[in-house]
Amino acid sequence: MTATLIAATGSVASAGTDTSSKAPDADQITKAARDAAPARSRSSLASTSQAAVFGMFAIDAQGNLYSYAPDNSQVLASRELLATDYGNVRTASSADDDGDGVADDTWIWTTDGGMSSSYGYVGGGWNIYDTVFSPGNLGGAPGYDVLGRDSSGVLWLYFGYGDGTLTARRKIGGGWDTYTQIAGKGDLTGDNRPDIVARDTSGVLWLYQGTGDPAAPFAARTKIGAGWNAHDALVATGDMDLDGKADLIARQPNGDLYFYKGTGNAADPYETKRKVGHSYQTYRVMFS
Repeated sequence: MTATLIAATGSVASAGTDTSSKAPDADQITKAARDAAPARSRSSLASTSQAAVFGMFAIDAQGNLYSYAPDNSQVLASRELLATDYGNVRTASSADDDGDGVADDTWIWTTDGGMSSSYGYVGGGWNIYDTVFSPGNLGGAPGYDVLGRDSSGVLWLYFGYGDGTLTARRKIGGGWDTYTQIAGKGDLTGDNRPDIVARDTSGVLWLYQGTGDPAAPFAARTKIGAGWNAHDALVATGDMDLDGKADLIARQPNGDLYFYKGTGNAADPYETKRKVGHSYQTYRVMFS
């Protein structure tokens, strides 16, 4: 396939042409995520179901970017200030493009609709999506892929080439506006395919299991549980406690942070939550 830079509208953006306001350096996140990964994940994970390790990142109202390395007992190690110029970043998402369990790239979306990666500028027009993230390799080809939900509730998929470029978008389906949160980072079910979770307006959390089929990347949804409206942010982090399974972090409006340990079991993908922090309401965005 020809590697071209694709904007959110499907138009082609010129390679290296940045018409948006300057995006912060994605390499700062990528390097921090790589440094946080343990030795066990630096060998190829392509034939295993071990989740990649990225850590968690957070941006406060002043534009300060912090990293939280994974920790097998505390889940989140003490935070580290990485940069102070992330005020125009809407969100970001780490990517493990070669399947070795550590970050190779970071997608960054800015408030003016621009998208960049560690390789440079990708394209504009991404403000048509109210949710955008990279859950993993959905289509079986090299590179982490990108999902975006538009204002009409349609979910769109962009396949990643693994070099900071994307294919033109393809439609997954409509009706996704029934969800108030959508998140995903890695495999939740032990089949080595990335999955996503989605919370509906009544607080029920649903699992969409990855199929590995680029034409139909998700199986029919299954119910995980109710009561998830207690949280105002869900952050799919990959592996945070270094047990090889993908986990989830959830924040409550008062800033309390909870850890949902992954089980690798599709029927019951998370253990009972446990509190791992407080005062996280200071962040306007958290991601992995």
